[in-house]
Amino acid sequence: MRSIEEHPVHHLERGREAAGRPRCPGRGPRVALGLGALVGLAVLLAGAPALAHYPWITVHAGEPQGASFRIGFGHAFPADGQLPADRLEGVRLVQPDGSVRALELEARDDHSLPDAAPGAILIVAEQKPAYWSRTHEGGRRASRERYPEAFSCSQSANSMKAIAGQGPGVAWQHRQGQLLEVVPLVDPAALRAGDPLSVQVLLHGEPWAGEVRATHAGYPRDGENDYALTVRTDADGVARLVPAESGDWLVHAHATEDYPDPAVCDRRSYSSTLTFTLR
Repeated sequence: MRSIEEHPVHHLERGREAAGRPRCPGRGPRVALGLGALVGLAVLLAGAPALAHYPWITVHAGEPQGASFRIGFGHAFPADGQLPADRLEGVRLVQPDGSVRALELEARDDHSLPDAAPGAILIVAEQKPAYWSRTHEGGRRASRERYPEAFSCSQSANSMKAIAGQGPGVAWQHRQGQLLEVVPLVDPAALRAGDPLSVQVLLHGEPWAGEVRATHAGYPRDGENDYALTVRTDADGVARLVPAESGDWLVHAHATEDYPDPAVCDRRSYSSTLTFTLR
């Protein structure tokens, strides 16, 4: 399985005007026009927004070798690229009784889930924060400190959670203190297709206002509407969704804010995902 480079959401910057060039005898206007068009196109492409890439967790249950999970990465749930284990800041497992244990991941596609007490568990992970700058030479994983002439710079801070298994337990209730966090207000493992699901989105621990998107495995993406549901949060940061299809679901929130030091970077970009299976 391939691994996709990270491309956080970028913001359009004003390009620089191209410097004048000498005309070729007899063909000056045509050559000047061609160069201008090429330079303008290059600047436009360098500053244009890119598709937002973010991570999520998919759980594979009932396999002969036992339950496992995978860290997906991209923008096409559930199967796109993968996020290598060395780009994760930490992975932990919340047991049905609320106790927490750290997980050590090996460099492989699928990661085994240890045996747990009966009931639904919560898998939690965060991606290491990373810079992404758009420069004359293309995208670079560094800040303006290294590329001061970059068209734009974004730092990503992505987090993910997944509900695995089913049955009684309180793991789903535990807030993880993620910078941007999607918190279910009902137990996703107890839902069936068509049951309402309310989630609260918190940014730095406070209710966040914005759009929450959700989709499921097999949803027909068309490039413009890649999510089955889009709902805005209310004043308490709560979004109310009605997932109507059985199968694997993803809930995604994305937020941005100014970077505290504009000499280092322009924006901070946060993505948070919650995945679960509807029976």
